Amino acid sequence: HLLPTPPLLPLRRPSRMVTAALCFCTAALVHGAGRTPFSGARVPVVQHATLAPRPLPVRAAPARTQPWMAAAAAVSTATNPRGLERIRFTSTLNLVSLIFVVNCLVWGLLITPAMLVACLLDKRRVLVSRLGNLWGRVVLLASGYRTKVLGAENLPPADEAVMYVSNHCSYLDIPVTGLLGRPFKYVAKAEVKKIPVVGWKLGLAKDLCVARGDRRSEARVFVDAVKTLKEGLAVIAFPEGTTTPTGRLLPFKRGPFKMAVSAGARVVPLTIVGTYQAWPKGFKGPQYFTPLSIQVHPPLDPTSLTEEELCDKAAAAIESGLPPEMRS
Repeated sequence: HLLPTPPLLPLRRPSRMVTAALCFCTAALVHGAGRTPFSGARVPVVQHATLAPRPLPVRAAPARTQPWMAAAAAVSTATNPRGLERIRFTSTLNLVSLIFVVNCLVWGLLITPAMLVACLLDKRRVLVSRLGNLWGRVVLLASGYRTKVLGAENLPPADEAVMYVSNHCSYLDIPVTGLLGRPFKYVAKAEVKKIPVVGWKLGLAKDLCVARGDRRSEARVFVDAVKTLKEGLAVIAFPEGTTTPTGRLLPFKRGPFKMAVSAGARVVPLTIVGTYQAWPKGFKGPQYFTPLSIQVHPPLDPTSLTEEELCDKAAAAIESGLPPEMRS
């Protein structure tokens, strides 16, 4: 059978149609063997490259780590001679976290109206600070934490303008400092104001919130802290600047000590133990019920010390109250 002629081929005579069809068939038969028609010469046959399908990437299944596999105070001298190892993020909320969060919200909602009333009665917001300390103590007690205050005899009078400085291990440090029963203004980072209840207290008490990396914010907080101390109110700051990632004491910044020297206020070092083991950095809530303690060291007089000496003495005092695995 002859192949049909394409409709666009202008062949009308039968002789031309037959000739064209024969030539077409001959070329098709010879081309399959790789030879040109009427010559027998071998021509290379071009092999078209075929694209192999790209293999799909195989993703390994993420390893599942149980919360109990992360120890909050893991001490391993073989892998980490320096003591406490950093705890990775392995859990969000467990039973301990749930109990703590529920207590924070319930007692926070109960005490917030009293804070609002206190704002109208006290322009200095001292009563608001006392209510915030009360909230912290109640939350720790209701959540099942055992707390202890050491060196309470070193506490200055409640009406004295004092700069308290403490190590910073976790968010539990805020309610633990409330165990002292002193109405002080916190120097905290601005991000803390976004946390429910805690952020409400910071705003109502007019605590000093600084934005990281903002020079103007740092200068404003410095001026406000010195002014607060000169007005007779106490201030508490964490010279490390952030929570420790390993539980060990970080180098101190001199900002709080410059505030104390500028205002002529005494510096009281505080040592907090147990909050890192209860709430390691990287977790969204407390993970363990561990005993919590805060130790008050003897006050330091800034009149006879320079800023550098004041910073070194405060760091040495705070470190003396830490267990060996948490020292720098």
